[in-house]
Amino acid sequence: MIKSCDFLSVKYSILQNKSIILNDRFIFTSYNGVKGFIYNFGKDLLKKKKFYVVGDKTYLFIKNFVNFSFILRKNYVQDLIDDIILKNSNKSYDWFCGKNDLLKNSDNKVFQKKNILLNRYEVYRTFFIPHKIENLSSYHGIIFFSPSGAKSFFLKNRIRNDSKTEFFAIGKTTAEFVSRYLNKEIWIPDIPSMKEILLFVRKFFENKNLFP
Repeated sequence: MIKSCDFLSVKYSILQNKSIILNDRFIFTSYNGVKGFIYNFGKDLLKKKKFYVVGDKTYLFIKNFVNFSFILRKNYVQDLIDDIILKNSNKSYDWFCGKNDLLKNSDNKVFQKKNILLNRYEVYRTFFIPHKIENLSSYHGIIFFSPSGAKSFFLKNRIRNDSKTEFFAIGKTTAEFVSRYLNKEIWIPDIPSMKEILLFVRKFFENKNLFP
């Protein structure tokens, strides 16, 4: 049996300044960032832009609306930032993100040094909806899909380190966050995507003869 539980809700934000002059380089580090952009500006402004995106879900969602003239796609936010720092100077970017998406202080300093301008637009906010899951020890595995989801989960749930439950995360950023609450191995796929984590979990339990 597979059970899916929502521990987060998303609300898209209306930008107050509607006369924003946008650059031609857009950064989207999440699917919700794209949806928040469309909520404010519509789909047409996505045309003829250069895109810097994180994750397959974000990439495939944008692909519904545009034919890419340029795309830099990475699996993790820090990898994307590092690539921009390495290859670009004197450029301007518009980053459409959530309230908690921030550059590290060290990256901010490098951006300033290389004259890279980053306009950050908060187009969505994430809210916790924590709730207690009964009989957690009866689950063979638990999958976490984001650091925020993990934080919301652990607000109401506690797991013993000697539990036989296996723990999985969609990627290394989420796994690092979950490790704050567990002294157990957290399994991750090679590629951080919904498809890959589900295939990974199925193969993991097939090897344990728990799936038919």
